[in-house]
Formats: sequence, structure tokens, C-alpha cells
Amino acid sequence: MALRSLYLPTAARPLYLFTYRSTATVHTSAFPRALALMDARYLRWLARLDGAAATITRDRLNDTFQNALARAGLRAHWLRTYWYTDVDDQAVVDDQCLRLVPAADDDGHALVRQMASDLQTLAAAGRIDIVLMASDDDRLSAPIEAAKMAGLTVCLLADERAESMPRLMQQDPSWARLLREADRRVVMRSSDLAQAMGPESELGSQPAAPRDEDQEAALQGVVNAWWETLPDEERASLREELPALRGVPPEVDRELLLRGKNALHRSLNFHEKRALREHARRVAMP
Repeated sequence: MALRSLYLPTAARPLYLFTYRSTATVHTSAFPRALALMDARYLRWLARLDGAAATITRDRLNDTFQNALARAGLRAHWLRTYWYTDVDDQAVVDDQCLRLVPAADDDGHALVRQMASDLQTLAAAGRIDIVLMASDDDRLSAPIEAAKMAGLTVCLLADERAESMPRLMQQDPSWARLLREADRRVVMRSSDLAQAMGPESELGSQPAAPRDEDQEAALQGVVNAWWETLPDEERASLREELPALRGVPPEVDRELLLRGKNALHRSLNFHEKRALREHARRVAMP
């Protein structure tokens, strides 16, 4: 009789047949699912903490990124954050995964390969709707385009400079090109990001970061001085070689980094190295 009752009209079924509900539907969300792929070195630079002694904390980052998406018009159910770094901070943070890359990855190749692989996996699985990425490496342009074609909404995190794209195209064309690939540019002020990544007591003790204009002028001066010392035959040889390269030849790279270190009286950060190479390419191939 119980078996036959399954085929009775709804109104005629016994009440106990409606008391069971699959738990698979209990935790579903009305919002799209989102996660983040974050390059720690890029975030430090974005927050003006690159090269600083401040301890980076990750505890508030999930809420920070979720709120940033909401301000950009994308309310989402946050799943997790992937944190790409060459330093294991030994932290255990809920809904965050550490992705260690080689410490000697100066050109960022290993990091780009890992981020691209993770992005491809997410797109293939079809379980995520929105990916917020933090990187300024334009080698991610093709993986981002492939993820968009697979149906993902890809957003890129940037600071106030992204609000003036024509100017950014002049100052940092490779970063600007990457930002233009995104469905949306999620803009956060550097001070807000710095506050989310470290205790105020530590952040307040850090020296003020140099203005972008001064830094760009210093790097441009380094490249100009290097170019003026090159013999004509070396200039001609470099002009022939550069179109086939993404950056600059290794021997040129070493000389420029040494000159940059001497000019700024410190080691260059990841972004400054890339900017130096961009300036060198523009001078050699006007």
C-alpha cells in the first residue's frame, strides 16, 4: 500500500512522504559562486608594501575581496582564495589555499604557469561563475580569454591608476593591456588594501612610498643612461634581436637591474623590474 501511495495525486499522499528533503539543496545560494587567484608579490606592490618589513596577514582578505566585488556590482557567494607566493607564512586561514612557487622565479614564469593551469581547471569544471585575479603579467591574457570563452566572468584587481586607462597605457602598457582583457576592473585604493593586509601599528611605521612619477622618472633615467653608453653596433644588434623576445636579453637585463639597484639604493621589486624592461624596449624600438 505504501508503494502504491507514491503514485497518488499530491493531495492524497500521506504527510510523512513529504518530510524528507535532500540535503544537497539546503546549502545552495542565489548568488553566483566566486573565488580569487592572488599573486602575493603583486598585492604587496599594489598596497605599497613591496619591500617593506610589515607582516602580511591574510585573515581579512576573503571579506575584503567579496566586498570589493559587491562594490563593482557583483554580489557573490565567496568560495575561497588561492594565495600564490614564494614564502610560506605558516598561516592557516579558513577558505584559503597556499600555492608555493619557486623563490628564484624572478621572471614570474612559474607563477604564471600555475595560475593559468588553475584558471583552466576552474573553467573546465564549470562550478565557478566569477574569478577575481590579482596580477599584472600580460602572459595571462590568453588564459583569461580562454576562461571567458568558457563562460567565466574574469575580474582583475587594480588600484586607482586603473581609473585613468589612457595614462596607464603610457606608463605601463603591458599592465594596461591585461586590465583591458578583464570583464571588470575591481578598483581598490592602495591604503584600503594595505589596511586589510596588515596591522595598522606596523603599517604606520613604514616609510612613505615614493611617488609613482618620481619612480618612473628614475627608471627612465637609468635606461637612458644605459642606452647612451651603448656603441652603435650594439644598438643595431639589439634592435634586430628584441622583436623576437618578450623582454630583453639576459646580459642586458643583468646590467639594467644593477644600474637600477644603484640608482634607487635598494633592490628593485617585481613591478619595477618589469617597468625597467619595458622602458628599455621602448628606447631601443621607438
